[in-house]
Amino acid sequence: MDTTFLMAMRWRPKWFNPVWVTIAQISQMVVGVAVMLIGFYYYQTDSTCNIQKQNNIAAFIMYGSYLFLFLQFFIGRYYKGQVKVVPKKKTV
Repeated sequence: MDTTFLMAMRWRPKWFNPVWVTIAQISQMVVGVAVMLIGFYYYQTDSTCNIQKQNNIAAFIMYGSYLFLFLQFFIGRYYKGQVKVVPKKKTV
């Protein structure tokens, strides 16, 4: 089930918690960054490794930037809470 579609339709089942979707996306990016770091390690240590440095750098930048953006979204949405706006009093 595509959760983005559900959120776009403003329809959310009672069992659905969007925090878990964000956590899943963050964990996916953490694994991607870890795989890229392992790739860098093998590129440096193994002479028979067929990893291309440019691909590894591009993938690391992509996964790292998405990890940063998802963490920024998660902290801003779920930890900082809602900002309460106090209505201004009208002066007569």
